[in-house]
Amino acid sequence: MRRIATILVMIVCLAMVVCPQQQQGRRGAWLRGTWEGTGYQMDTDSTWTMRLTVRGGKYLIEYPSLKCGGRWRRLSLNSRTATFEERIEVGRGECVDRGRVVVQRLNGKQIAYRFSHRGAAEVSASAILNRKR
Repeated sequence: MRRIATILVMIVCLAMVVCPQQQQGRRGAWLRGTWEGTGYQMDTDSTWTMRLTVRGGKYLIEYPSLKCGGRWRRLSLNSRTATFEERIEVGRGECVDRGRVVVQRLNGKQIAYRFSHRGAAEVSASAILNRKR
């Protein structure tokens, strides 16, 4: 009987250590996959295609029609919203580097994208992205 009680206590203790880590991993599960859409640049009244791929904790962004892309560095993440710093690695002359991106979960198939220039408070570009995979 004492052995069973010891095993149960160990299982409960292990669950207390493992479950918070699993919960944190699931927190961003809504963002995993491939997302595509058309962005709108307010100051130039122009549009461009975009594709976000989220896999293994990496956030890869492509703007095919602008011929640029890079990575997002996660600043914050919860069950509905994520904030990133965008780092352009390809086509730096075509896209703004180090902007701030906020992504909001709308539903299981759509997310809202908002881009602000570094240090600016106002949004300069936006999009609705649709889950492809």
